Amino acid sequence: MKKRSSRLFLMMVISVLFLFSVIACSNKQSNGEKDSTDNGNSNSKEKVEITFWHNWETGPSGESIEKSVQKFNETHPDIVVKPVYVAPDGGDSVSSKLVTAVAGGNPPDVMLASRYGIAEYKEALEPIGELAAKDGITEDNFYKWAWGEASYEGELLALPYDGTARALFYNKEHFREAGLDPENPPTTIEELEIAAEKLTKKENGKYTRFGFIPWFGEGWLYSWGWAFGGEFVDNDNVVTANDPKIVDALKWETDFAEKFGIKDVTSFVSSAGTNATNPFFTGQLSMMVTGNWMLSQIEEYAPDLDYGVTYIPTPSGEDFNTFVGGRVLLIPKGVKNLDASWEFVKWMCATEEGQSFKKITGEFAAMPEVNEKLYADDPSQDIFLEVLPNGKYRPVVLAGNMMWDELAKAPDLVMNKQGTPQEILDGITEKINKEIENKKAQLE
Repeated sequence: MKKRSSRLFLMMVISVLFLFSVIACSNKQSNGEKDSTDNGNSNSKEKVEITFWHNWETGPSGESIEKSVQKFNETHPDIVVKPVYVAPDGGDSVSSKLVTAVAGGNPPDVMLASRYGIAEYKEALEPIGELAAKDGITEDNFYKWAWGEASYEGELLALPYDGTARALFYNKEHFREAGLDPENPPTTIEELEIAAEKLTKKENGKYTRFGFIPWFGEGWLYSWGWAFGGEFVDNDNVVTANDPKIVDALKWETDFAEKFGIKDVTSFVSSAGTNATNPFFTGQLSMMVTGNWMLSQIEEYAPDLDYGVTYIPTPSGEDFNTFVGGRVLLIPKGVKNLDASWEFVKWMCATEEGQSFKKITGEFAAMPEVNEKLYADDPSQDIFLEVLPNGKYRPVVLAGNMMWDELAKAPDLVMNKQGTPQEILDGITEKINKEIENKKAQLE
């Protein structure tokens, strides 16, 4: 009898416990709580976290990164982007750190990088041509230069993110003082030379103001080589830095220096200040080739400066173009969340919402239609927007960084009598093409 009573009591206890569990489960569901055993429910999906390397820590560029990432995270509830500042190797490159991370099996999910150098570490990248094509993203969405600089031998390596452009800035007050029309700035090389001579001032045998110095600021050989009509690679992507028109450009630059005294000009350039002490802001330089980012610097450091912006002069006074630069968002090889990485890259580079954050930096979006909206009411950007479609970009070759360094040194080599413009550019052309061939052999 006792055994039967015990068994009955046990069964009653089990029944009561079961009833309580059913009630508890019912209450959880009515309150919107997720049952821990419900693995099929969509609410159980965890957010994908991706790491985004960039090298814009502070200032407007840092702010644009912060705000764009914040907006992406708000509008993409299944993905969390974690921006990570990575100090550059030199200039604005973090490519060596990327290659090391990929080799170690721990790459970031997305990285911001300069466009023109990406061919040199393309083996560390995830090509995105198929992803772009699948989502209907083509060259037609971007400026020709932006897409071209993000590709190598027809293969899309990354998506273009932004752009910078160059033009001639000039001091209108100086123009009036020298008897020049500030509303009619020089458009030909000859007019530029005449204006530079009139604007230059010398007192007691010492220059107190230079009208112009061709290579100061953004007056790279790339800028002048293109202005003179030269091309740095041929149709087969073989380097042609000794193009006759580029030789003419280098000769013009160095002859200009000799006219005003190489020692005086180089001394001025080496001692020139930056930011608030930029010689264009302080009145020591009347004209300079520089980029669209100078607009915000003038607003900050020299708000009362009376200046104008015009085309980079050409020999004919026609066919104006501009040297463009900029960055891409790329996906390293071996990422664990390719779909999430691509979603972020696509949003940042190929949507109006993502591209609109370039307004913070005063730089250009890589998409023409976005710039037309961002800067529609800003006349200071008119010249840049006009020449952007004709923009020229640095050759995407396997020795792009070396080519940049060698060409940057060319004017000094000529002025220091290390060779004629022709000899210097012949040597650079041979050196770069040889390096490209060596790298191609290593990849085979």
